Amino acid sequence: MSRATGLEIGVVVAVAVAAVGLVSGVESSGREVSSYVDHRPRPSTTVTGARSYRDMRAGVYGPNAQLPSEWWKTLRGGEPDLFAPVVQGPAERSDALAQRGARRAYEGAPPTVPHAVDQMGVPSCLSCHERGLTVSQRRAPVMSHERHDSCVQCHVVSVDPRPGVVTPPPPDNTFVGMGPPGPGERVWPEAPPTIPHPTWMRERCASCHGVRGWPGVRSTHPWRDSCTQCHAPSAALDQRGPVSLGAEP
Repeated sequence: MSRATGLEIGVVVAVAVAAVGLVSGVESSGREVSSYVDHRPRPSTTVTGARSYRDMRAGVYGPNAQLPSEWWKTLRGGEPDLFAPVVQGPAERSDALAQRGARRAYEGAPPTVPHAVDQMGVPSCLSCHERGLTVSQRRAPVMSHERHDSCVQCHVVSVDPRPGVVTPPPPDNTFVGMGPPGPGERVWPEAPPTIPHPTWMRERCASCHGVRGWPGVRSTHPWRDSCTQCHAPSAALDQRGPVSLGAEP
């Protein structure tokens, strides 16, 4: 047998073996794959659209997105009872006014901050003072005015936060501020008292007189929200100019 004939026979045998292996491999793999296919019904999935850049800047996403609000709800410990009895007397009122005046340079001045704050960034004052908070015996009153984010522009810390710094004593001056306001005037003994202080930056009466206020000045009916419907502001203290009746506007 010549060399050419032997080569042809070898090529034919090799092709035949390859064809048999291909057919058997396809059949066996087909049976194995079909045996591992999961034919159980799968739940339908909802495809959500991509978030806009505005939403990404303003929103908080991820598994801990709701952690801060939920944590503060736990810390808050529930809302106080609106109908809890309020015990008031001269001693409680005097104590409330003394605590209030201890954090102010004079009557009408913004109260100082009795704790340390991060003055190198935006302080998180609204975490406690936007709605009010009471933890143990510490009281964080709700803001008495509309929302302003530059809190430390008016409310300064009461103690120098810099470690190891000796604060010099304040300079001598003869300024004497106003004292705490007394009770409001009444037209007759059972009439609602007038507001004995200016209402500018004190529009939210619940800051001092709400359920988180000091007992000496706490309202006996905090469930009534329209305070000025019965308690009229004082014309002499409410920063109004003189009014002439009948004058042309």
